[in-house]
Amino acid sequence: MKTFALLGLLSASTFHAAAQAPGVPIEAPGQSNGEAEVIDRAGKLREAGKLFAAEKFKALLEKPVREAVTLPAARTATLSRSEIYELARRSRVRVGWYYLCHKCNHWHTRLAGGYPLTDDGVIATCHHVAKPEDDMREGYLIVVDAEGTVTPVTSVIASSPGLDITVLRTTGGTFQAMPLNDQIRPGDAAYCLSDPLGLNGYFSDGMVNRFYRKPDTKNEAEALRLHVSTDWAPGSSGSPVLDQCGNVIGHVSTISTMGEPGRQGEKNAPPRRGNTQIIVHEASPARSVLQLVQSAAGEAQKAPAPEEPASPPAESQP
Repeated sequence: MKTFALLGLLSASTFHAAAQAPGVPIEAPGQSNGEAEVIDRAGKLREAGKLFAAEKFKALLEKPVREAVTLPAARTATLSRSEIYELARRSRVRVGWYYLCHKCNHWHTRLAGGYPLTDDGVIATCHHVAKPEDDMREGYLIVVDAEGTVTPVTSVIASSPGLDITVLRTTGGTFQAMPLNDQIRPGDAAYCLSDPLGLNGYFSDGMVNRFYRKPDTKNEAEALRLHVSTDWAPGSSGSPVLDQCGNVIGHVSTISTMGEPGRQGEKNAPPRRGNTQIIVHEASPARSVLQLVQSAAGEAQKAPAPEEPASPPAESQP
């Protein structure tokens, strides 16, 4: 009887008490993360001719407009997990495509992650997030800041498919720069705030597992990758992975499962079904972002001034 009375008291107390601290958002199941508002705001930018169409943007990816970017110094003060979450939430950026659907003839968004390298709108994300799909009917790359403001991409500063990194410039939003830290080692903390599989605002912690070089990669600089135990999934791409001080140590690139191959002795035996033994989380490291930004700055000093500024067209184009 005493046990049941205690359980009843705890249940009643839990029902009436607040579950979260003041200011902490409650993410509803299946929440669209403000997609309707993003579509409306992006539509107004498109109608005003302020967005690059997919074909124009693809050309910018292939031939970026280089510029020198001044990056902030890495933070040195250790933060608590909740402080890192708050920092990530205030600084978070979503990057992706606002596009016209082939099937329903309506506008949709396909957003992933990104992070500001500067307060004035230099944004880093994955190359595979920024790259338009070949069969896209009509689409425009957009950036959404932490306050939900939709901003247009005005230029591409640097991009590398091999590194899975693209550095963009946008304007009109409110951004809080996230410093880079490439001085890390296995065992260091690794945190990530992202939207894996539609789970909006999912915060996870883990640690750095290892650095490694991808096989079959001719360019040695493009082979370097980082494995961490932090959770993520499709929808997290481009989201920053943070250290214990809130510095970016890399960004989400891929996720893969690994399992035991077929029975021993079978030649070319396929992997057994349903035998996943480890999920591997791969990140593009901060050192690669630093090198790409530094390379862009060096090329900007050598290159002559462009004949035409890299600005959105006067009218939007499909």
